[in-house]
Amino acid sequence: MANNPSPAMRRYMWRFWPLMGGYVLLALLATRFLSTPDLLGGWRYLLAVLPALPLVGVIIATGLYLMEEADEFLRARMVEALLWALGAVLVISTVWGFLEALAGAPQLPLQWLFPLFCAAMGVAELIGRWRYR
Repeated sequence: MANNPSPAMRRYMWRFWPLMGGYVLLALLATRFLSTPDLLGGWRYLLAVLPALPLVGVIIATGLYLMEEADEFLRARMVEALLWALGAVLVISTVWGFLEALAGAPQLPLQWLFPLFCAAMGVAELIGRWRYR
C-alpha cells in the first residue's frame, strides 16, 4: 500500500501471498490430474473444488485486515478498492453474459472471475493511492 505499510497490512500480505501461491499450485495440480480420465466420481469433484479453498482464505484474510487496520483512512481506501473491484466484476460478467447469450461470444470460464476481481482491486488500489497522495 504505502512505502511503510501498517502492521495490519504486513499481516495481510503474509496471509494473502501464501494463499495465492496455494491457489496457483492447487489449480495447476487439479488441471493436471483432471486431464486424465482415470479419476472417477466424487474424487473429480473434490479435486476440482480444492483450488477454490485458498480463495476463501483470501476473503477471510481481507476481512481480518479490515478488522485489524487501525488507520481509518487506509481501511476506507481498502473498502473503496473492494467496491470498485466488485463493480468491475459485476459489470464485466453481466456484459459478457449478454454477449454470450445474444451475440454468440465464447463462454467466459467462471473460475476467472476471482482473478479478475483481484486484478481490478489492484488497479483500484493504485488509483486510490494516486488520488489521495
